[in-house]
Amino acid sequence: MAIQHPTQIVKSQDTIVKVGALATAARPTMTAANADGVLVLPTTGVPTMFFLGGVTNASVTLNDGEQEYYILGGGGFADSVKVTQRAQASITSYVQKDLEDSGLDNGYDEAMDIIMRGRQNRDFECYVEVYKHLGGAVFDATCFASTVMNYSESYPADNLVEITFDLMSRGPIAVGKVASITPSPIPTTPNTTG
Repeated sequence: MAIQHPTQIVKSQDTIVKVGALATAARPTMTAANADGVLVLPTTGVPTMFFLGGVTNASVTLNDGEQEYYILGGGGFADSVKVTQRAQASITSYVQKDLEDSGLDNGYDEAMDIIMRGRQNRDFECYVEVYKHLGGAVFDATCFASTVMNYSESYPADNLVEITFDLMSRGPIAVGKVASITPSPIPTTPNTTG
């Protein structure tokens, strides 16, 4: 029987979500992870990225579409092949004001502004990077261009504006382990870019 150490479990507090607004019809160039699952992050077409603060709950789902087929003489058993894949990031967050060094501004912070811009504009796309910190400089990353869908707001009694939304992928998805990211995606100050 093996004893599991408490620090062995990856904690959700070490998950970072970043978003950036994409220019019209310009998506980052994605490449698949290599055979060892190591991913080279996109560099072409990547917009300025902002940390999405205020997130209280998030989940990322990779949805696969498949095509069934049958082989003659195969005993009547079905087989299948993946033909499509789509990523969905479902996020619950609080709306935050823009807090810069000069004090309180009158607008949303940069990341929330990107999400708000995508509420109704069907053609607006943002680029999403979700990192899970695995220790040291190693992260597991999921990256994709997306559109904001299923947006809703609630106004609970604690006077905070809570929003939920889905970031639905458009185009290719990149997933895999990233051995070294410079600078680290872990934010150190509000509204940091990188």
